[in-house]
Amino acid sequence: MPDISMVHVDQALTEVSIAYRNAQFVADQIFPRIPVTKQSNKYFIYSKDSFRILDDARRPGARANEIDWTLSTDTYFCEGHALAQAIPDELRANADQAIDVDVDTTETLTDLLYLQREIVVAAKATDPTVVTQNTTLSGTSQWSDFTNSDPIKAVEDQKTTIQKQVGQVPNSLLVSYPVFVALRNHPKIIERFKYAQVGIIQPDHLKSAFNVDSFLIGAAVKNTANEAAAEALDYVWGKNAILFCKPAAPGRRTVSLGYQFTWLFGANTDGFLVKRYRDESRTADIVEVQLYYDAKVVAANAAYLWLSAVA
Repeated sequence: MPDISMVHVDQALTEVSIAYRNAQFVADQIFPRIPVTKQSNKYFIYSKDSFRILDDARRPGARANEIDWTLSTDTYFCEGHALAQAIPDELRANADQAIDVDVDTTETLTDLLYLQREIVVAAKATDPTVVTQNTTLSGTSQWSDFTNSDPIKAVEDQKTTIQKQVGQVPNSLLVSYPVFVALRNHPKIIERFKYAQVGIIQPDHLKSAFNVDSFLIGAAVKNTANEAAAEALDYVWGKNAILFCKPAAPGRRTVSLGYQFTWLFGANTDGFLVKRYRDESRTADIVEVQLYYDAKVVAANAAYLWLSAVA
């Protein structure tokens, strides 16, 4: 929490404030959220019995070939995540009109919870021990090598890999911001639009070039330094790319790389519970924001992962 001198500025402009915030979180787009009414429960996993080759011939008067199909289950557990901040009465009394300490505190806490969730989802989606269909690129194979690499071919080749595993073509591609920068400047991609006079390649152009329904850019940043140390900023999604299946909406018999099981316990906005309470012993109001979720890979073979996609 800033000290009093930092919230009282001589002749502050009430319409202007400066804050550093992450502009783009993509956790909800790679792991869609599923609201749940219980903190823990089971969900069903259908087998690949529908891919089997069977004898379906039947002679007149004979019985149809009787088959069986199997079903398994897995579980989720929504851990609680919460952050709080005290607003001392002295701080509130000294704050200028340009600073709404309650709103600013709530937004800061919410942004930090969003960031922690982004970090959790990114770590799981880019874990090569979980998403075992993966390649670590190096040297001339990296997409930042504009002479030797061909990212469009690389993605097209792995669409077949995923389609064979889950029976459908993956429809989404997520790249970190450094990968996005390399792709928009890659000669093989620029070549595809040379007659279209598009200028600078935009995300929609890359969506078209890779023939996916959803092209996502993981641009969120994190500070990995200790609180008292100098800033050490890095991208949450590193230098990675991931091709995956994303359903139009969560539902039965759908294939998705992952889900966020979100327990709506006490939630009053977008899955979050925001509350404020008084602590007289500190002469302060406490603002707390909490969220319950389990971000989980549920179909690892519905994705292909490129680690270190660029140098």
